[in-house]
Amino acid sequence: MPDNREFYAAIERNIAQSGQHLFLIFADGETPAFAYTIGNALRGPPELLLIGNFPPRVAGGIVNELGQRMREAGRPLEGDIDVGGRFPVRVRRASAGARQAYTLQAGRYFRHEEYDVLQILLCDPGGTYPGEPGCEPGYDVPLA
Repeated sequence: MPDNREFYAAIERNIAQSGQHLFLIFADGETPAFAYTIGNALRGPPELLLIGNFPPRVAGGIVNELGQRMREAGRPLEGDIDVGGRFPVRVRRASAGARQAYTLQAGRYFRHEEYDVLQILLCDPGGTYPGEPGCEPGYDVPLA
């Protein structure tokens, strides 16, 4: 079993260097892949969550960029945000259940569950977002 001190020390180093640590979790059967942050809540803004079987470089790049923008602004992101693609990403407040379903290590690192999570949504090639009628199955991820 890995040493928890080393595990949490690595998280702490990443937060000190870049403002957040990024977890990328691979898909497991019916559960899609997801990426989330640890560290933003230490400065006030929420943690970020992106659900979907997107290439790790894409998911990580989007989450890292939005985390940096949010920390620089000193406040949560809202609505549709241009990240240079054909369509903007959409940000929504995740439910409290997202902490247990997705961002479990954040709560363990903070040693409490009193932090907020924003879910990042990517639309399908036609511009339809998850939860909207007609969203392509590969993009229609759970709304956490």
